[in-house]
Order: sequence, then structure tokens, then C-alpha cells
Amino acid sequence: MAENKNLTGYPSVDRPWAQFYSNIEKSNIFLNTTPYQGLVKNNRQYPQDIAIEYFGSQISFAQLFRHVDDTAKALKEYGVERGDFVTICATTTPEVIYLFYAISKIGAIANVISPFYTPEELLGRIDECESSIIVIVDQFLPKFKDILEQEKNKSIIILPIMNSSFLRFLPPYNNKYSSNQVTWNQFEKCGLCRDEVPIDEYEPLKPQAMVYSSGTTGASKGILLSVDCFQKLINAYGNSGFDTSRRQTVYQNIPPWHSTGLSLGINFPLSYGVKVCIDPRFDHDVFIKNVLKFRPEYILTNTSMYQGFTYKKTLRKLKHKSLSFLKYPVEGGEPLTEKDIMNIETVFRDHGSSARLLNGYGECECGATVTTDITGHKFSNSASGIPLPDITTIGIFDDDFKELGYGRRGNILVKTEIGMLEYYKNPEATAEFFYTDKEGNRWSKTGDIGYINEDGSLVVLGRKSDYSVISGKVIFNFDIENAILSSDKVKLCEVQTHPDNDEQLIAHIVWSDEAVSLIEQNADVQHDLLIGLQKKVLSELRLEQAIPHYFCIREKFPSAHSGKRDIQFIKQDIAGLIEIPSL
Repeated sequence: MAENKNLTGYPSVDRPWAQFYSNIEKSNIFLNTTPYQGLVKNNRQYPQDIAIEYFGSQISFAQLFRHVDDTAKALKEYGVERGDFVTICATTTPEVIYLFYAISKIGAIANVISPFYTPEELLGRIDECESSIIVIVDQFLPKFKDILEQEKNKSIIILPIMNSSFLRFLPPYNNKYSSNQVTWNQFEKCGLCRDEVPIDEYEPLKPQAMVYSSGTTGASKGILLSVDCFQKLINAYGNSGFDTSRRQTVYQNIPPWHSTGLSLGINFPLSYGVKVCIDPRFDHDVFIKNVLKFRPEYILTNTSMYQGFTYKKTLRKLKHKSLSFLKYPVEGGEPLTEKDIMNIETVFRDHGSSARLLNGYGECECGATVTTDITGHKFSNSASGIPLPDITTIGIFDDDFKELGYGRRGNILVKTEIGMLEYYKNPEATAEFFYTDKEGNRWSKTGDIGYINEDGSLVVLGRKSDYSVISGKVIFNFDIENAILSSDKVKLCEVQTHPDNDEQLIAHIVWSDEAVSLIEQNADVQHDLLIGLQKKVLSELRLEQAIPHYFCIREKFPSAHSGKRDIQFIKQDIAGLIEIPSL
């Protein structure tokens, strides 16, 4: 970073990231629009361009607009008015995209719920926002069938997951519906005789969608997002150096119950005229197959999917195949080590792509993106990029909310124009999440630990809650993981306490290919390697309590339904536990 005598030493004041945006010509096409208005405004001149590809079906922008308009009329036929909540319990399908924009068109609010809640939790979230219409994918229905059949005052729209694909003529997943249930196609047709629905006008901070927190730090909470959360975000991405020109392709499989799925997986590309290729399955083999099939310039998926590029099975599948089409592989959801990034980018280069793995950091409460890697500058592999231009400021603070300087680790706080409005009907949790400084600025407390480099890039170390207490000593698990991952013999690492004993640390290890080869030649080598990892932890942390004495060796880490690493499964599955006594 160029020397600047006016620097204060505090990132939130200096805003060193602004230098990287100074030469970018700005366009504010999506400001003061709703998602529906922005979509139509930027795409109405290109009706024949392909907007969506889904299991072999291609849907043009003209078809997208027609389905959105028909869906909006159907919603009005069902009595949905401005400000009403429409519940969606579905993975990403074309119909979910129609719904999102139709809801925006009439000024309603999308209430997007994960199918992994219990039936009682689902109904509680529906009742809390007084939603009377529920759209649910047919494959999710059996789990909730009994409780929904009791809700005769609610309209249930059954969405066959393959409704928009070439497989739509297969027998339905379930064709026995109750009196308050209809199929998607019946629903969409019901408003055809209505006049065109008037377009709801933009209003600052008007609610647009509600998603839900993961519940890892308590009961799951509704996160209410405004139209500005969506439109200011995509506008800022357009001013960040990304190539947002038309007729590119993004392959994305982040579900809509994450704000990233709605904002960056659906609204961002479609608003700019980029084709969205969808496959909701979180499977490494499917992921690689689809990358080769769709040949996307953009990929948006969770971190664990990219790690699939380094598996032996994948490398065999990629043999003699080109990835030269790949420009912007974007990941998020979990931190990657420098070694992870190097290994993945090596696969890209070996197959003809010069793409860098673009890291990002965000959370639903902060509008999906806090920082992102930009295309014109290479930050350190440990960093998660910089704040988007004009809308977000970051800072590192101690527990007394005193800002810390560059390179000092502490609590990550975010001041952003795209953050949530509130935790829905939960003023206590809302007040706890936000911190207001002496100047009246409202900061989001992310719950993460990290530091900021002098170039303004953010390094996220891990969750503040990700710690163990060993012999009375508080130790961040991510510090132990980073020490272990500094070994070139380890590909992946997850540190957790024993499921039956919180005083025993277990390091779950995926060996590098080199280590696997050595162990295959001589099984005794593994014992020596594990002792070496213990010595690394002691050397870097200088804390005996941080040394794990138990290890689980795995071929790979499983993914949860969200696509993130399945931490709970990893912690509970300790088959083949290896004990290494004290050094």
C-alpha cells in the first residue's frame, strides 16, 4: 500500500480498501429499484437470451418474465397483498426464482425456510409471520404432511422438484393431496384471467425476504432483509471490477434459505443477464460433472465443494479435460487455508485456467457479503478480500469495543448498508447483535475473530465460540487447526473435543496424497507423523493444553445439507480413534 501520512492506523477510519476501486467507472443502475424492477430494467431488451438452465431445460428471459407475471397474478388470486409473507420451503428451482421476483413485483415478502427444521419448527415460523400460503417441494412434503394437513386455513402449493425439467413427465413424488393442497401448475394457472398486477414501487428499507439463522448460538431467528440488501449489494458488485457482461454463465448450488443463494446465486447474475445453471445436489462428483458440462465463467458454491477438485477420483475425471473457460470461482461459507487454495488453484492451472479461487466472507445478518476477493489484485491467500465499494466498512475491536490497529486480532465488526433490518419480532436479540458507537454508527457483531492487513484485506480466523477449555485454559480450536495445517502432510483438519469428554481434544485429519503414499508403504509412519503434528502445535502455540492426544484419520470430510462441513457428524464419528500419549 502506498505511504499515506494521513493514515490513523485504524482500518475503519483509513478505509485502505478504497484505493482498489478508485479507477473503476461506476454505474448505479440497480439503486432505488426492487429486485423485480432491476431484473426487467436490465433485461427487457434481450428476451431471447437464456436466463436459466435446469436439468436440460433452458428458459429464456421472455419465458422468465411471463412466469413471474403469471405467478404474481396467482399470488393475488390467493389473496396475497403488499407486506404479506409468502412461505417457500424448497431448494432452488426455476419456480422458486419465479416466486422471488413475483413476490417482489407485488410488494410481498418471501419467507424462505430450510426443510431441515422439525414440523413443529416449520409451523412455528409460518405462524410467526402469519403466512397463509406455503410453497413446498414435493420431496419435502412427507416430513411435514401431517402437520400441514391440519392447517386448513393455509393454502399449500406442491412444487414437483422436476417440474421445469425434461423429467417432468415422470410420475409425481406424491399425488395424494389434501383439499387445501394444489400442484404448482394448478396454482400458476389460477390467475390467468386476472388483469396484469401493478408493479410495487421502490421504497427504502422495505422488507423483501426473511431467512433464518443457523441456530448454532441459540434458537434460530428470522433475519429480515430489505430491498436494499439485495439491490445495493448487486450494484456494488458491478462497481468492484467483476466482469458482469451479458451472456456469461454461472453454476450455483447454494440453496435459497441462505441469503447468499437468493442474493448472489439468483438476483446478482440474472439482473446482469448472466445465465444461471442450477443443480441443488451437494455432491463432489455431481459438482465436477456439472462444471465440465456447463463450462461456466462463474461458479458460486460452498468451500467444501472446491476441495473436491483435489480428490484423486476427481483428478482422474479431469484428465485431458480443460477448465480454460473458468474465470471466477467464488467460494464462501467456511475458511480455506493457504494450502487448500494453492492445491485447488494448481488443479485449475494444470487444466488450462488462470483463475484464482476468489474467497469471500459474509453472513446473512450482514446481507450475504462483508468482504470479497476482487479480480484486479492478489491479496494474501489467508485473506477473504476487502469490503465492497461504498456500502461496507469493517473494523477489529476488543471486548470493550475499542478499535484495534492493523494486524491485531479481535472481534470482527461490520458497518454496512446491506445488513438486516432486524431479527423478526425479537427486539432483545436485535439489540444484542448491534453495537452503536459514540457517533451513532450501527455496527454488526459478527461473532468471528480475525484481523485486518494494511491493504485492508480481512483475515477471518474462526468463530469466537469455537473454543475448548482444557485444564481450565481457553483455547481456540482454529488455532490448533492452523498449526496442524501448516504441515505439508495434512490436507484437511477439524479439531473438536471428544463427544464424551470435553477435556480431550481430537484432531480429525485428512492426509495429503504424499502422506497417504508414505503410510501405504509403511504403516508405522503414521505414528511418527502424528507425533510430528503434536510438536508443531506445541511449537506454534507454546501451550501444552493445546496438544491433541487423539486423532481420527479420514479419507474426506462429509458435507451437511447446507454444503458446509458437517461438524456434528465429524465430532460424533470417532471410529478408529488413535491415542498418542504426551510428548
